[in-house]
Amino acid sequence: MPIDWRPCGLLSGRAVHPYAVLILNQPVNRNALDAVIQHATFLVCADAGADRLRTYEASLKNGTSLRSPDVIIGDLDSLTAQTADYYQARGVEIVRQPDQDSTDFTKGLKWIREAARQSLGDGELDVIVLGGLGGRVDQAFSQIHHLYMAGRDEQLLRGRVYLLSEQSLSFVLDPGLNVIHIEPGYFEQNVGIIPVRGQATITLKGFEWDVQNWPTEFGSQMSTSNHIRSEMLEVSFQGAPPLFTLELAAKFQASHRR
Repeated sequence: MPIDWRPCGLLSGRAVHPYAVLILNQPVNRNALDAVIQHATFLVCADAGADRLRTYEASLKNGTSLRSPDVIIGDLDSLTAQTADYYQARGVEIVRQPDQDSTDFTKGLKWIREAARQSLGDGELDVIVLGGLGGRVDQAFSQIHHLYMAGRDEQLLRGRVYLLSEQSLSFVLDPGLNVIHIEPGYFEQNVGIIPVRGQATITLKGFEWDVQNWPTEFGSQMSTSNHIRSEMLEVSFQGAPPLFTLELAAKFQASHRR
């Protein structure tokens, strides 16, 4: 059976599956966070992601109230004392996990996984990660690494994980026929199918440049800056799962004036 993806629902308040929002210590795309925060089942801050959330809250107009995070979790080496005091006064749980063998990203995913077990009967819960790919290169690759790691470990995730960054929504494709449903107003035309984990042979339908059994890998050829040409994009592959990335519509991009 085809594997359906409906990313527009995440941005429209009509998500197909319940989801949690995980905020990393990266510059927050405030326009995208506006679209996803109120419908999240859980709101989790990884360490100084709480500082990012507090700054976001201060930017809201007309004194709009913002939900508090369900938890702030991590080794807490970056969280400022002022932000810790601010959220503690609002009854937010702050969990320090000094273990240096796991990242704050991983700690946040594990908390969400356990919360889903307890409150959703171990049902699937997607995760939208607010991160950034426009800063340090090592941190950008770390976020992509965690997308792949989460998809292979049910201790971290039972559902899908999306990276919502300054200009894009990205996720790892599943084996089989992936069908990405597109609605007007949520994404620009630009997409990429990136062979992050290694060589793949891809078949595309619904794009400006459709291909069939087309080999792709770093150092050879890649389908970047391809264009959406259908409401249903079809991607299948053999080999390593590629990363699929969509450019957000201008109103959801970090550079758009609020």
